[in-house]
Amino acid sequence: MYRMYVKKGDPERYELLYKTFSERLPVIWERRKADRRRNQASPNGEERRRSDRRGPPPATWDALGFVVARVGRQ
Repeated sequence: MYRMYVKKGDPERYELLYKTFSERLPVIWERRKADRRRNQASPNGEERRRSDRRGPPPATWDALGFVVARVGRQ
């Protein structure tokens, strides 16, 4: 399954993408409050994640204001 995430603050783009693609895939607003997670140590003082799983955003995120992402089992 795929989803289309639209950058916050651009209701015209969201409306256009929703009208065009919503019958084929969910079109939703991005929900992140910050660009990256804060670096907080776990209660026992060690970092649980081995590395940051997020890579650079796809070109469409900055250039077009949306991204299509695969969700669920891969």
